[in-house]
Amino acid sequence: MVQYSDDDVIEAPRAVVWRLLDEHLDDAKISTIHPLIQSQKTVLRTEGEVQLDRVIDVARKPRKSHWRITFDRPERFRWEVLESEGPWASGSYLELKYAEQTPRTTAVTTRGALTVLRLPLFASQERAVRTALNDLRTEDVFYLRRYRY
Repeated sequence: MVQYSDDDVIEAPRAVVWRLLDEHLDDAKISTIHPLIQSQKTVLRTEGEVQLDRVIDVARKPRKSHWRITFDRPERFRWEVLESEGPWASGSYLELKYAEQTPRTTAVTTRGALTVLRLPLFASQERAVRTALNDLRTEDVFYLRRYRY
């Protein structure tokens, strides 16, 4: 597992960031945010927890995974992969903490431990994790631009 940590600022109010996080839990919308997620099905929803089955395109092959998302609005959002064929190994997780930096920006502190299954040729775990998370961040920021705030 690669230990991951990052501190970032998103150019959006915290309420708008949470709107995006809520849409990550919407089975119909997730693939518009992250196109490699081919499908998502909510299998459990309680106060503060959602479990999802996802099918993700990994090197042009559909891979199944089961995720647990926990959250404590508006400060914390955590995802953990419980079972996986890829891209993330079972046990991989990421915890994100959100703080209003200014009325128009949100500070994000990210900590986690992740392993990528089926690494690209000549890629290290560290590079694969960082590249994948950077790509996910780019998709999130692009999707945030759809909101008018």
